[in-house]
Amino acid sequence: MSDETVHKVDPRSIHVDHRKKDTRRDAWDRDYMGDHYVKTEPTSTKQVSNAAPVLVFAFFFVCLLVMIG
Repeated sequence: MSDETVHKVDPRSIHVDHRKKDTRRDAWDRDYMGDHYVKTEPTSTKQVSNAAPVLVFAFFFVCLLVMIG
């Protein structure tokens, strides 16, 4: 490495902001609605409906185990 020259860039010399732009709705709520604003979550039964295929599979799997045994 004696022949190679290592160029180091001073981070203070770069004045362009390379950070990801935060354009999501949560960022808008945080910046414009203030700290006192609490976002209300809508009540939903989606958790139960998403678990239905898993429960059906578990039921048939238990039935299969019972028939094998």
